[in-house]
Amino acid sequence: MTHLGEICALLAPMGWSIALILFKRVQGASPLALNLFKNTFGVVLLTATMVALRISVPADRSAADWARVIGSGVLGLAVADTFLFEGLRRIGAARFALVDTTYAPMIVLLSWALYGEAPTVAILGGGAAVVLGVTVASVDPQDLRPRDLKFTGGREIAIGMAYAFLAVLGTATGVLIAKPVLVHSDLIEITWTRLSSGLVAMMIWAALRGKLREATSAFRPGTDWKTLVPAAFFGSYLSLIFWLGGYKWAPAAVAAVLNQLATVYILVLARMFLNERITPRQAVGSLLAASGALWIVWNRA
Repeated sequence: MTHLGEICALLAPMGWSIALILFKRVQGASPLALNLFKNTFGVVLLTATMVALRISVPADRSAADWARVIGSGVLGLAVADTFLFEGLRRIGAARFALVDTTYAPMIVLLSWALYGEAPTVAILGGGAAVVLGVTVASVDPQDLRPRDLKFTGGREIAIGMAYAFLAVLGTATGVLIAKPVLVHSDLIEITWTRLSSGLVAMMIWAALRGKLREATSAFRPGTDWKTLVPAAFFGSYLSLIFWLGGYKWAPAAVAAVLNQLATVYILVLARMFLNERITPRQAVGSLLAASGALWIVWNRA
């Protein structure tokens, strides 16, 4: 199918955005518990999908390929997510959103350096518009002040920014590590293997830190499940399949730039379901980002 990779890359952030809006409604669960719940639920759904479609784990996968897939899951889902939580705790969402705009440029540079995927003029131009638009839409200079943060010292902010950058770097590196295996593997199976690897690593990390009880707190049935289950479905099942599908069928630079539109989706969904106002600044930034994405897809025809 024409533009299948681009379609997946555009649908992935939609799944993340819906999940984020739903997770915002969950009260009383720690980030670690939410992350473990959604990833476990994702593994269960992916396992059921593999059974239904009679998809099996390849027995002839080389040791090097196994190392890539498992390393990708551990780095992208266990290590990077841990850094993400540490960064958010120190610098808040506004500063983290600013650091997150480095994701697409980072993927462009790494894919060029690792696999020789030189970006075209259209990707560079459209990507710059997307990153600039997302920055304008998601980052309010007033929110970058240290008020209302638990840590306001310059040293703690610097450490938090470093954690945030490492989280983005881990996510970007993790998916690129798996890309050579991804292109010739079944999409559902590779998503399952990668997510399972990350889940096992997370559980081991939680146990070593003495946080296994906290990590599994969201598994106790309660009213939050009405929100947690659909959030996990969109966040750790559909979005992960589409996310890896984007990297499977499209150049990494294109997939990364289109993934960056999550911020635009979140603004629209927040307006529709949370009744949050979209400011003129956010509207202009969203239009700029959307225009950049359309420019890339149009020039990929």
